[in-house]
Order: sequence, then structure tokens, then C-alpha cells
Amino acid sequence: MTKIKFIAFILFAAIISSCSSDNSDESQSESFFKFTYDGKTQNVKTWEAQKQGDFIEVMGTSEEGIAIDFKFNSYGNLYQALTNPVTNNNNIPWLQASENFTSNTFTFTLENLNTTDKTVQVKFSGKVYEDGYDYESDFVNVSGSFKVSYKEITPQVEGLGTFAKIDGKDWHGLSFDGTIENQTTKIIYAENDGEYTIGIAFPDYNAKTGTYNFTSNNSAYKITFEKYDVATHENITYDVSGTVTFTTLNSVLAAGTFSLTATHPTTKAKIVISNGTFKESAAF
Repeated sequence: MTKIKFIAFILFAAIISSCSSDNSDESQSESFFKFTYDGKTQNVKTWEAQKQGDFIEVMGTSEEGIAIDFKFNSYGNLYQALTNPVTNNNNIPWLQASENFTSNTFTFTLENLNTTDKTVQVKFSGKVYEDGYDYESDFVNVSGSFKVSYKEITPQVEGLGTFAKIDGKDWHGLSFDGTIENQTTKIIYAENDGEYTIGIAFPDYNAKTGTYNFTSNNSAYKITFEKYDVATHENITYDVSGTVTFTTLNSVLAAGTFSLTATHPTTKAKIVISNGTFKESAAF
């Protein structure tokens, strides 16, 4: 199953903070935005940025007519990278970093996030594709770096996201897509730029809070786990066994805690997911 990302209700309808490299303000004088597209240096004079909770969006626009837009979190995970023409130029395509295991083909490094000065500094390089779900589609190489000031926006809902330790390493994700399976089970998929996808499954109707033990045989009240396979370009669905507690569960929001062991269906290799928490939009 291919899951198409959408920007959830908590994300930005539009970027509303704007900065310029020729701004006389001292903090802006240290700002910069460097951008190379298909081997050609772009002259970026304007950029926009905002931060909403852990979610950050930055967009730079070049005088050559190309915009590059990044959506990422304060832990350095890239959710989405897009390039597009700012005019009706048919020679410049709309492109995006791979939506499958983004960090496999795109390097995104959060070098500094200064929440006092409200600045963010990033270095990036990688491929942006004509089809973000197809590694074999046409692509362009981009690279660059930026340090920009952002505007702080109060989130509609505080603390959104899914967090866990996967084999002892911190993992931070956010829900960008979901499905309703068999017209009965709603699954919220939390992802980042890595190879893992965590699914939060519960009944679409009459869902109840509480603590539930689960295995893969459960249709709902469980956590699913997938790992992207770069050889087959498919997600491997792992067998799961664990516990999930839903503290909030309604048509708008799902929140709770979880832990589980995920087992590869063929090799039987195990991945331990512990200290899991989630607070995600259920409105789809």
C-alpha cells in the first residue's frame, strides 16, 4: 500500500513571516540562504520561515525563479523538501525529495536552532524527484545552506507528534497520512525522514480509551510497525506484540503511550520499541 502524505490541520496554511538579506536589522544581517539547483547557483534574496511547536517551515526564492521549501522538526528530521517555479515557466518542473526513506537520498543537517534569537541554521544536499514515490523518476540535485530568522506561531494543539526509542535510539515523528481499513479501523501513520513508520490503530466508531495488549492479529487498539526496504522499494510490515494505552481518543485527537516488539516476518529479526508516546490528529 502506498500512503500519500498530506499536511495535517496543525500545519501551515501559508508561511507568514518574511525576511530579506538586505534588511538593516542586525540579526538579519547575519542571515543567508545559499542554494544550488542542477549545478547552477541560485541568487536567493528573499526567504520566509516560521516555527509552530516542533514543526518548522523555511522557503527561499531565487531571482532565477525557483523556490525551495523545507518542512522539518526541531530534532532535525526532514518531513518534506520541494522545489517549484515561482512563475509559469514550463522549463522548471515541480520536484520533491523522496517520500520513502527520505534520508536515504537527501542529507538534511540541522546545525543550530536558537530559540532565544529565533534563528535556524541548516545544511542540505540531495535529489529532488519528479515523482517523490518513485526512485527511478527524473531528478535534479540540489544543495546549499541557510541561516534565517523565523516567526513563532502558537500551535493549535500543543505537543503534537509521536516519540519512542527504537532499539534504544530516540525517534521523533509526526502524522502526515492515515487510512480507514475495512471501513472499521482508523490508522494514523507517524513518519519522519527515516526508514520506519509507526501506525496507531483504533476503531473508527465507538473508540474507547484504556490499556490494550495486542498482537498482529488484533484489528484495532494496536501499534503497527513498518520498515522501508531499499532493495524492493516497499515497506515491510513487521509482526508486532505489545501494549498501548489510549488516554484521549475521539474524532479529532488520539493520544497515549505504547511499547512493543516488532519481528521481521521472514528473518525473525527483532526491533524493540519502548517509551512510546503519541498525540496526533485523528481528523481524516
